[in-house]
Amino acid sequence: MAEPALVRLGRFVAGDPLTLDKETTNIVRDGVIDAFGCMIVGAKSDVATRARRAVRSMSAKGPARVIGSDMSAARPQAAFLNAVSGHAYDFDDWEIPGNTHPTVVLVPALLAVAESRTRGQELAEAYLAGFEVIARLGEALNFEHYDAGWHSTATLGGIGAAAACSRLMGLSAEETTHALSLALSSASGFTCQFGSNAKPVQAGYAARAGVEAVCLASAGLTGQGHLLDHPRGMAALMGGLQPKRLEETLDKLGKTYALSEHGLVLKPWPSCGYTHRIMTCAVALKDRVSPDHVAQIDLHMPDFHAAILPFMQPLDRPQALFSAPFVAAMGLLEGTLTLGDLAEEAWTCAEVQALLPKTHMRPFKPRRPDLNYAPEDPDRMVVTLSDGRVLEERCVYPLGAPQAPMSFDDLWAKFEVSAGHLLEDRAWSSRLKHWPSDDAVETLFLVKGYP
Repeated sequence: MAEPALVRLGRFVAGDPLTLDKETTNIVRDGVIDAFGCMIVGAKSDVATRARRAVRSMSAKGPARVIGSDMSAARPQAAFLNAVSGHAYDFDDWEIPGNTHPTVVLVPALLAVAESRTRGQELAEAYLAGFEVIARLGEALNFEHYDAGWHSTATLGGIGAAAACSRLMGLSAEETTHALSLALSSASGFTCQFGSNAKPVQAGYAARAGVEAVCLASAGLTGQGHLLDHPRGMAALMGGLQPKRLEETLDKLGKTYALSEHGLVLKPWPSCGYTHRIMTCAVALKDRVSPDHVAQIDLHMPDFHAAILPFMQPLDRPQALFSAPFVAAMGLLEGTLTLGDLAEEAWTCAEVQALLPKTHMRPFKPRRPDLNYAPEDPDRMVVTLSDGRVLEERCVYPLGAPQAPMSFDDLWAKFEVSAGHLLEDRAWSSRLKHWPSDDAVETLFLVKGYP
């Protein structure tokens, strides 16, 4: 590669205006509204409450506000806390090539550095720049990176947050390269932490790292431009460096947008995205199955999906979010999974407990291991009834994927559940629905955003 990857990324992020067409703008609009709702409702979670208590104990107040509280904090800490809240229930969006939850990292970081004069269009362009960095690096590094056990929301999310904040703050190409390099030095997070508070905390680390890196770079601190693609750099050490694939990916910069190409996967249910195809199958089977007559449930999915879902009989909420048997049981019993179900500890109810031991994971080697969702590798849910009958459903694209999208009305209905009485302010609600054209997004997201 003639020029270091981070230098090329820095030049793209700090380059010419990014033009968003209507479709791409709508993807950004929906993702940001969805993540904002997740932050509002997630601020009430135990992990977010404990994280705020911890930050209060070790830092002074700062200029950035923390959504869902009366607290203000230093910009990196506010980004951290808002990302923890947004990821507390695993209800936020994700993107396929990087296997990351991009918006819950990008938005908290951007809001932490936004100013009163920040316009919606500027925020949207900065988001687009950050997403481009995350998704293109995801194309270059995955699935080797994710399969090695790295939580890519934490590793790729930090550099994406640095890119987004660099764009919003107007850093030069050279400063942006340094910010990306410094953010990579903070890149860490492990998938074996899933099922604990560490998963949303790792998303918080990524948002914080992005803000910190930009603040450091804007003050003149530097990092190596070859950190990504050096033989002992991030890509080589965290999943395997493939120079040709990285080169092909970087050649797309400025020609097409990853967000337009891949879109976002929005979540109708608060659980790991790898459970959503099973939930889609369970919902389809619900009216054909009497739970009392179930003898066995077999869940077939690609092995790299099943590896992220180890909890057969979850003991608490973090484990329930990563339990395919629990999600399948809720789909068969209720036809959905809600935040209320999590609050009521639905994994402990007798009906769910009766189905969990009957459920078996059947991982298989996918035909297309290079794709998260492939028509050749659908999830299958096979239910054997006590009378010997066998019922089966299969799903390639769950509800919320770009191929089976949620409507804006569905998205807004989800937001209404999260936002509660905030929606009594009709003028604010109207502004939020059209935030990319708003002239003062800091006031929109950070002043009206408190219970």
